[in-house]
Amino acid sequence: MAEFLFEIGCEEIPARFIEESLKEGKNILKKLLSEYRINFSEIETYASPTRLVFRIENMDEREEDQTVKVQGPPKRICLDENGNPTKALEGFARKNGIKVEDVKFEQGKTGEIAVAEKFVKGKETSEILQSVLPELLKKIPFRKNMKWGSLNVRFVRPIRWLLAIFNGKVVEFEYANVKSSNKTNGHRILGKRDIEVKSFEDYVKKLEENLVVVDFRKRKEIISNKIKDFEGRTGFKAIEDEDLLDEVTHLVEYPYVVEGEFDKKFLDIPEEVLITSMKEHQKYFAVRDKDGKLANRFLAIASIKEDVKGYVKNGNERVLAARLYDAKFFWDEDRKKPLFSRMEKLERMTFQSDLGTYADKIVRMISLAEVLKNFIDFDFYTSKETIELCKCDLATDMVYEFPELQGIMGGLYAKEEGKPYGVWKGIYDHYKPESFDDEIPETEEGVITSIADKLDTFLGCLAVGIKPTGSKDPFGLRRASQGIVNIIFKKRLDFDFYNFVKESLKTYEKYLKIEKSEWEESIFSIFDARVSFFLEKQGFNYDEINSILAIPHGNFIDSFNRIKALKEMRRDEDFLKVATSFKRINNILNSAKGFEKSSIDESLLVENEEKELFERFKDLKTKVEEFAGEKDYLSGLKEIARLSTTVDTFFDKVMVMAKEENLKQNRLSLLSELKKVFLKIADFSQLVVEKK
Repeated sequence: MAEFLFEIGCEEIPARFIEESLKEGKNILKKLLSEYRINFSEIETYASPTRLVFRIENMDEREEDQTVKVQGPPKRICLDENGNPTKALEGFARKNGIKVEDVKFEQGKTGEIAVAEKFVKGKETSEILQSVLPELLKKIPFRKNMKWGSLNVRFVRPIRWLLAIFNGKVVEFEYANVKSSNKTNGHRILGKRDIEVKSFEDYVKKLEENLVVVDFRKRKEIISNKIKDFEGRTGFKAIEDEDLLDEVTHLVEYPYVVEGEFDKKFLDIPEEVLITSMKEHQKYFAVRDKDGKLANRFLAIASIKEDVKGYVKNGNERVLAARLYDAKFFWDEDRKKPLFSRMEKLERMTFQSDLGTYADKIVRMISLAEVLKNFIDFDFYTSKETIELCKCDLATDMVYEFPELQGIMGGLYAKEEGKPYGVWKGIYDHYKPESFDDEIPETEEGVITSIADKLDTFLGCLAVGIKPTGSKDPFGLRRASQGIVNIIFKKRLDFDFYNFVKESLKTYEKYLKIEKSEWEESIFSIFDARVSFFLEKQGFNYDEINSILAIPHGNFIDSFNRIKALKEMRRDEDFLKVATSFKRINNILNSAKGFEKSSIDESLLVENEEKELFERFKDLKTKVEEFAGEKDYLSGLKEIARLSTTVDTFFDKVMVMAKEENLKQNRLSLLSELKKVFLKIADFSQLVVEKK
């Protein structure tokens, strides 16, 4: 087997594009190669800002040969009346490169047909790659592509060289006016051009000699180790940020950690601003001192070998100083106006074209809070103040410059104004949680404001026809609904959220651009999916989740208590028997034609086993209703489990579908009433019970 190496050299690729495009490119290459009869090992991928690399360590040198059957014309036109070959048969044999006498006849769908067994010699892998690699270049997806020159070619950045070698030899092809070769390029400023390579090992070695570390993992490790070295020498601690570490690793080819400083006067600016300015605009790591306070130090990652004269350090310090002067100006100027005075500007800031301005959004959020106070207990007036102020920072210079700080700056400005802790921290936190693992708002005001904000976006966008799809969710509706679900579960807000939503819908009906029924179905189906996802993350099985979501489940805390009890009871053998019996009950009732629900007539209970089941049912109903009322679902499930033997005996001894119509209807009614009791806790028909 032979080695294959393919490098796409181009102008600098945006860091955020690299990882996903490598992943997709790998899948595309695998699919393209799988269309041929060649075996190959795992496809490895590598990258730097100016190259994407695919390598296969072991690959067949040529396709496997094969014999294929080719179907021809019917036998009746292949032979004349004397059994001699006709021109049709001779033509078929000639076309497939075989002798007439080697043609066989086999039974087809409409009679016997001519069949040629044709030997197909496998292609050389290098020949296959000549057609596969241009296809790969056409199909690698990027978030944005560009055209250059007069070429009708699109790629993330202009392609400058193509290295393609198989078994040490060049795979010759041309794409975008660039001919493939066995040559690569080193660091775009400090490295050599047209470096000839023979193998992947040779490629890696020569690139590193020319200041390119092509392995992302190795570059990341170099940066991490240099940061640890800085921390060990100085006692300072870089603020950990895995996303930033990944991004800067994709930004450099030969990492060097630059240790810089800024004027201590800038430490008067809130650290959130300093950290964001360093991270978002400069891609620097902020640093804390031994006491955990933000230090006037930073770490920048450069693509150089060393900074002997300090030019890179000084340049980074100058650029950051300019940024921080701007930030200080915004901080000082914004505080000259109280937050509430910016409400007027929100009346001219569009939230969404069909849903109006941010001022309109705030009015709707307050309306949601007014409905919510009927379901849970909270301080409405401080929450209302929090909602009124939560979007005002969108009209500040600081948030205009640093959009990542929306909410946070509003909280800090409210704090400066002397607002109560619950209010300013509620504003600060109200965008939380922004991901599944993110923390939730700390204060009551933050919780109410966050729910109102996310729910307003969710209900409003769905009303005007903006719905998340597989690849697009511009208003973050999945994230918003998941955030609400996470808050309710983690804060253990014990109320019927779905009833709250239903009572809130009137506010949004005037915006409807879709059918009301479609709107409501979308709302609850998306929330169901988010509840399911949360429960799955807590370790519950899919069938346990389905059994809870199959019954009314608007109270998420109640659903959690049910599923927790259900999971615990699954270990009980009697309970599993009852779950199996429930499925049987469900199937009988679903298949019973002409069944009309009615009350149970005790005079029609003739068999001892059905009388026993009826008595146990009455007792069970009382107890389960009592336990369900107290939300003691574990005790309720234990009572249901005790019914195991009685139910089994009933099915063994009693013919439910009796010939006598009145007996049949009465027994079906008994099973129907029993099913209702079970459904007070869960739908056991959804459980997967393994047969022993």
